Parts: sequence; C-alpha cells; structure tokens
Amino acid sequence: MGILNEMFGDGDSGQLPAPEGELLAEGEYESNAEEILKGYKVYQKRYVFSSLIWKMLLVLLAVTSSVMMIMTSEDPIIPAMCLMISVAVGIWFITTPISNRKKLMRGLDIMEETRYKAEFYTDKIKISTCMEDIVETENPDDNISEHDVQDEQSEQTEADMALDGEKEEIPATVIHLDSPIVDLIDKEDMFILVVKKSYVFIIPKTAFGDDKCEKIREKLSVIMGIRYKAY
Repeated sequence: MGILNEMFGDGDSGQLPAPEGELLAEGEYESNAEEILKGYKVYQKRYVFSSLIWKMLLVLLAVTSSVMMIMTSEDPIIPAMCLMISVAVGIWFITTPISNRKKLMRGLDIMEETRYKAEFYTDKIKISTCMEDIVETENPDDNISEHDVQDEQSEQTEADMALDGEKEEIPATVIHLDSPIVDLIDKEDMFILVVKKSYVFIIPKTAFGDDKCEKIREKLSVIMGIRYKAY
C-alpha cells in the first residue's frame, strides 16, 4: 500500500499529526464479493464508461482522418501507420476496463470476509484492517498482506492488492476530503469513495446505523459540495 500511503497519508509517517476533524461515524464491515462488484459497477458506469465514450470518439476521428489521408496521399505508408496505431489504441481503451474487472473477480475469494474498520471525519476518511483478523506468527515482526479497492490508467482494486502477495504490516489508509481529486458517492446501501477517478473504496452502510449515515450525509454534502454525489 506504499503508493496509497504516499498519496493519502498514514498514521506512521513520523510527523506531528494534523488536528483531527469531528468524528461522524465509525464501524466495521466484512469484504463481501457481491457488494464489491455492485459498487465497482457503479464506479465503472460513472467514471470509466463515460470517459470511454469521449476516448472512442477521438479514436474514431483519428481513424477517419487516417483513412482520408490514405485515400488522398501519394505515399500511404505514414497514414497507414497512423491508422494501425489508432485502431490499437481503441482496442486498448475497450479491453482495459474489461481486464480490470476480470482481475477484480479473480481476487474476490482472497478478500472475502476480511474485516475492515472505517472512520468518517469531517476532514477525512480512515480505513484500516481490523487487528483481530491479523494472524499471529512465531515472529511478531513478520509482515502480513494488505487490502484496498480501485480503474486503469493505474487502476487497482482490493483484488489487486491481494494478488500482489506482499506481506507487510498494514497501516491505515487516510483519504483527505479537502482534496479536489476525492469524490464520495452516496448510494442507498453503500458509500463509494473515489480518488483520482482511479482508486475505489467501497464501504457498506451496514457498518453504521441509519442515524450515523444521515449525519455523514448532512455534514459531508456541505463540506464536499458537488464532490458529494447522493443517489
């Protein structure tokens, strides 16, 4: 989780901690394959497929221009190369989200029933692995594998982290809500936290009571503005 720690921060940075905002809610939840796929589908529909439309329009424009150049140019070699590149880029745009979803599905069994703790503050969201789920070994300094949920250009998911197989002590992941790269999608049964339109954290509302979920909505919808998306 090194990349995530660099981007979002963690509790072991060696620096003086920033003043904490108001704690809105905290709760524990299990990683559930059905919930992850449901939340990931919402994420892909809103962030991946919508951007894919614009990407494919650009590819179509490039393909059309290349074909016109081939028809009118005395030396069609360069236009033909442009056409091939445009087609290859278009195929890559289409296959990448499909590949990422398959990668997620392959790793869901590994993440199943892993317990996490989510803490919602007015200025950040903190996600950590529940310590009771960490298997003790003879050597207390032995490291353990870690968690997370996310689309490519550098898309990662909970499954990606599990498949990495890295064994290291798991620091908490802290996502600062004042950053313009952070969105929070409020669905009926889950919160979907999206960072840089690539990193995805799916938190079921069953981790909190209805009153806590309402408190989160009231506070964060004001603090985050249009980056808080309720459906």
